[in-house]
Amino acid sequence: MEAQGDNLLQRLVEQERTLAEKVERAQSEADTVIADARKKAETVLAHARTRADEIAESERTEGAAESETERRDVLARAESDVAAIHSRAEARRDAAAELVLERVLP
Repeated sequence: MEAQGDNLLQRLVEQERTLAEKVERAQSEADTVIADARKKAETVLAHARTRADEIAESERTEGAAESETERRDVLARAESDVAAIHSRAEARRDAAAELVLERVLP
């Protein structure tokens, strides 16, 4: 009976050692998986940051171009309005001068 108990105890000790080794291997594998996942996450984040910077630069450039186009359109409309006003004033200048002369010099 004692031999059976010793044999059982040895088997239990062996199973415990085997389980401890499995736990250690699993922990090691988990550490490796976590390290790989972190590396992949860093790579993805770096790519995402780069892409975001590219998109931001593209949007900034596009916005600047649109702003410049709008500025030129506003300036062209203003110049057109000034030319129209100048033309009307020029057309009425002679009439205005005559009116002033008629009122000042009767």
